[in-house]
Amino acid sequence: MDETVSTVGSFLNGRDTISTKDAKVYVTIEGKVIPLIECKKFSAKLEKNKEDVQTLGSRWKHKKVTSVEGTGTLGGYLISSNWTKYALPYINGGKDLYFEITMTINDPTSRAGTQTLHFGEVNLDDVPFADFEADDGVMDWESDFTFEQVNLVTGFNGFDL
Repeated sequence: MDETVSTVGSFLNGRDTISTKDAKVYVTIEGKVIPLIECKKFSAKLEKNKEDVQTLGSRWKHKKVTSVEGTGTLGGYLISSNWTKYALPYINGGKDLYFEITMTINDPTSRAGTQTLHFGEVNLDDVPFADFEADDGVMDWESDFTFEQVNLVTGFNGFDL
């Protein structure tokens, strides 16, 4: 019998799942590290472009990965004019904003440990200026983004395949 050594044990204990409230997001713009305290949503994924490959002797339509694209969503409460300030130079004929995101999550109750990911060449698809309605809500924003670099700085130590 193959014995697997794991920090979190031989079966999933509820305490070892990761609470999303323990995430922290930082953006680095022009060398300045800014804690994104207003962040309430962050997601990032790698999308694969797959081409069809058909061969003689097989009824299967095979797939070949030919490129990847990093995409995500960033959202939060609108509490500053930072995104507006960084968008205006491009609107006025200057350069577009590319920045970095570092995301760290560590739920102290979980035995899985910490995960830190770094994303480079991040570019927002749209820039939040204002979002409000005549209700009891608060101003918030959400934007999709692309990225062209990703590094696993620190991986969870809970269970490795």
